[in-house]
Amino acid sequence: GTGVGANDAVGRRLELGLPETAFLFCCFNQLYKLDPATFDRWCAILRRVPHSVLWLLKFPPQAVANIHAEAEARGVPRGRIVFTDVADKAHYISRSCVGGLFLDTPLCNGHTTGTDCLWSGMPLVTTMHDHMSSRVASSLCHAIGCPEMVARDYDEYEEKAVRWATDPEAYMQLRTKLWRNRLETPLFNTRLWTREWERVLAEAWDRHARGLPVESFDSSPVHHDPEVVREVEEANARDEATRGALMAGQLGGAVTLAPAQCAQAQAA
Repeated sequence: GTGVGANDAVGRRLELGLPETAFLFCCFNQLYKLDPATFDRWCAILRRVPHSVLWLLKFPPQAVANIHAEAEARGVPRGRIVFTDVADKAHYISRSCVGGLFLDTPLCNGHTTGTDCLWSGMPLVTTMHDHMSSRVASSLCHAIGCPEMVARDYDEYEEKAVRWATDPEAYMQLRTKLWRNRLETPLFNTRLWTREWERVLAEAWDRHARGLPVESFDSSPVHHDPEVVREVEEANARDEATRGALMAGQLGGAVTLAPAQCAQAQAA
């Protein structure tokens, strides 16, 4: 699977006021992260992919008129950019899976937003500058085993976006890979991340105890330790079995999932 069936996707699009068949480029970052150079590329992508729209959030609502005006000045009719309201977390992740491709804001990436979109199964494309906030999405893409979503520069960013929007086979290969990798790579393996963080703290304390100066250091990644990986996989398997029992109501009906939790489970 790739996160949502075709019939479900059309229904969700109609609920959200999105076009039924157009390719959906998306960005759910706050709009202060958008700079003119990135918006130039977005408009170029829309011009090169005629049967497409850009889905943004009213985040903040005051930006909508400005975005439409700037798009029209770049030859993109206002109908090609669709805005929806900000939603609660569960609904937001659930509806993200109908999106086609997340166009990241390279100057200041989607951090939590990018993570949420990858969990929903929607691919993204990003590129980097030199500062930390412009490199987070690249780290996310590598951590989920999809480095091809990271472009070398703005030119490749645009080319990747256009290719995935116009080559259905290449797009579905990427989306299927991403959907599978969510549960097979380190990005969403919280227990493995915790073990990594614990090792970093232990090594930092050891350096302090030995009187070493404060400086950056490379920690030994625990995902290269077979024993740690085995322990984490076994614990994750136990958690998955428990979650499956809860969802199936096999624990005597003692647990009732709230609607928001159900939405998250379906999105996952």
